[in-house]
Amino acid sequence: MFQPLFERCCLMNNLLTKKLMVLGMDAMDPRLTRKFVDMDLMPNTKMIENGACRQDIVLLGGQPTVTPPMWTTMSTGAYPITHGITCFFRQSADYLERTGYNLDSRNCTAEQFWNVATEAGMKTLVYHWHGSS
Repeated sequence: MFQPLFERCCLMNNLLTKKLMVLGMDAMDPRLTRKFVDMDLMPNTKMIENGACRQDIVLLGGQPTVTPPMWTTMSTGAYPITHGITCFFRQSADYLERTGYNLDSRNCTAEQFWNVATEAGMKTLVYHWHGSS
């Protein structure tokens, strides 16, 4: 899913770098962030000014808007119904009265962008990614 995007970014213009950094902030309020950026109270906003995110800083995602599904949606480009991470916990397949922690890559049924990048020959580093990493 993401491989054509990486290839287009790298081939469109020789001035574009082959490096990509994805920075996510859990529970960040986009309206408050925009207000602080506009008031010059948030330093290091060059990524926003240079068009590395939507101007309204809103992540368009799916439902439910809780941490595991949203981070997994951001890493796969798939909605929760597709990638299978829908909440913090998952019912045990073996014991119906038990639940298990759902933040486990073995529970994710979609491919994360860092795996696609690695398969395309790029070096990747994932640090403290919430969700199915």
